[in-house]
Amino acid sequence: MQAKLSRFRSDTRANVALIFSIAALPIFGMVGAAVDYTRVSRMQVQIQAALDSASLAVAKDSRSLSAAGLQEAANRAFAGNFTPPADLSLGTLGVTRDGNTIRLAISGSLQTTIAATMGVSSMPLSVVSQTSWNEPKIEIALVLDNTGSMAGSGKMAALKTAAIDLINELEAARVSADQVKIAVVPFVNQVRIPTTFRNEAWMRFDGAGLPPAIVTTQAAWTGCLTDRNQPHDIVDTAPTTSDTRYRGVRCANSGLATVQPLTTNFSALRATINAMNPVGTTNITIGMQMGLAVMSSGLPFTETGSSPDVLRYMILLTDGDNTESRYVPFSNTMAAPVMDPRTTLACNAVKAAGITLFTVRVINGNQNLLRACATDPSMYFNVTSSGGIGDAFKAITSMIKRMRLSA
Repeated sequence: MQAKLSRFRSDTRANVALIFSIAALPIFGMVGAAVDYTRVSRMQVQIQAALDSASLAVAKDSRSLSAAGLQEAANRAFAGNFTPPADLSLGTLGVTRDGNTIRLAISGSLQTTIAATMGVSSMPLSVVSQTSWNEPKIEIALVLDNTGSMAGSGKMAALKTAAIDLINELEAARVSADQVKIAVVPFVNQVRIPTTFRNEAWMRFDGAGLPPAIVTTQAAWTGCLTDRNQPHDIVDTAPTTSDTRYRGVRCANSGLATVQPLTTNFSALRATINAMNPVGTTNITIGMQMGLAVMSSGLPFTETGSSPDVLRYMILLTDGDNTESRYVPFSNTMAAPVMDPRTTLACNAVKAAGITLFTVRVINGNQNLLRACATDPSMYFNVTSSGGIGDAFKAITSMIKRMRLSA
């Protein structure tokens, strides 16, 4: 009996098992925690992907949404990309907007499995997604036919409504006050600029090479310009020499509206549109050249932005063929074959300057010329009634807004 008691006291096999059991508890706890941490990490990855998708989905539309509308859109986009499992509890999706940056954030907790045996019933998680985008500046030149034929079929009234609608829509869509600049270039066989330019060095008032009927003096000048000396009549050559300067002349039509250079003053733009009158004959080339001039950083106008990120567009609208220029006397039939090649060169110069060119033909005019003038055939609009002018301008506005968002 005494020998058995002695062997029991000296036997350590049960102690080893007991010690191992006690030591294993924290090991099992760490393993359990590691398993649950892995589950949390995987869940955060899934939520992050859904939150990133939601952030991208609502970011660009956020400009036009109220705070409540933005919250609703974000909730909808997130729910569409992520369905939480039963063991996940999420709080309210946080949405903040700061300029061109959208930040989405959400927190919650995931119920544990193995770690729960150690008294840890859940583990927290938190995910943030932030999206920023560039908002490019936009410059648009409206080069608009103001000739006498625009009086027919309600074309001028429809043009005014369409142009003002475009101006209003882009004004409402801008994020900052200087994001959108627009110029208006009314043209006939001449264009008209402010008479405050009469003393500029880039102006010329002598009558050399001009028809006597349009020669004027610097003092009597009322703002009209005729074609520059060729070949500068179709490009934006700096007006620094006698041959390249702009030619001030007598106005063939006193009712021609004045060019509005690029501006962020939308009231001034609307006033210019409302001042347009249908007068005179057609010279598309001079309208295109002046449109190019207002979009250039060189003289005579310097309102354009200097950043290469500025998106530039021109919209040319006309309802007829070329009929008269400084170089070609008025003719309904003989002028166009001579003048059209100059118009083509002017269109090419606009496109070569990186300006996206839309063209609108209203009822009459050279379809082939205007289609080829546009940057792409999809940017040519053939309008068969005055009512279609508004539809064309709406389509162009939509295209400009889409191109702006994809820039």
